[in-house]
Amino acid sequence: MANISYQQMFAEFRKRDNFAEMFRGTLEDMADKVDFSQVKSCVAFGTGSGEREIEFVRRLLPNLRSFTAVEPDSESVETLRASFQDGQLPGVETSIIKTSMESWSGVDNNVDAVLLFNVLNHVHTANRKDLFQKLMTRYLSYGGLIVFCTMCDNIGSITNGFTLLLQRLGTPRADYYELEEETLAAGFRILFSQDIEVRQDLSNPSDGLVKFIQIRTGHKSSDSEVRTAIDEIFAQPNVGVNMNKLTIFTK
Repeated sequence: MANISYQQMFAEFRKRDNFAEMFRGTLEDMADKVDFSQVKSCVAFGTGSGEREIEFVRRLLPNLRSFTAVEPDSESVETLRASFQDGQLPGVETSIIKTSMESWSGVDNNVDAVLLFNVLNHVHTANRKDLFQKLMTRYLSYGGLIVFCTMCDNIGSITNGFTLLLQRLGTPRADYYELEEETLAAGFRILFSQDIEVRQDLSNPSDGLVKFIQIRTGHKSSDSEVRTAIDEIFAQPNVGVNMNKLTIFTK
């Protein structure tokens, strides 16, 4: 298999769903339901190349003045830096910290919002709880917001094929409701929540997609084992729906 960057692998994964379209529609639904006018500073964790975070800021944070991205992947950092230099967030002071959420050292001044898009599922429970406590007691301003967008395994009778795949390959992940419970336990309350129904089909995977799944599951499975699991799971009926929730918590 030729060398494939993490960003390329993630792009292969995203080609298999309509998340971008459904996320954009959710932002439109939120625009007249939540007042973001007080948000002038924001930190985003695990941004990757930052497409969704930039889209969120451009659509919903009209008064934002500073934006900090926390991202460990070198190629993603370079892509995000190019987007900033290209004027994707006009009038906003931007910065990038090349590190993981777990290694983040905090901010000098309180921030008004924190974005956590599809990152918390992969973080150890103790590290998540530590972050929520730090945001509550040290880093988030009074009335500040935490915005989650993450997969949800338990909405009605829907079976999430990607969740089944991770479970079969020995890497269960934290569900949305576990993350919600931890956030509420830290003292936050829910301001807004909306389901996002995403269609996903991982069948006939490319090399990049297989490699992405191997990374996400800690390299526990061979190429053939990943392909077999995908083929068998996505051949089942009604596994092509991947439910997500976008939830805003406030201090």
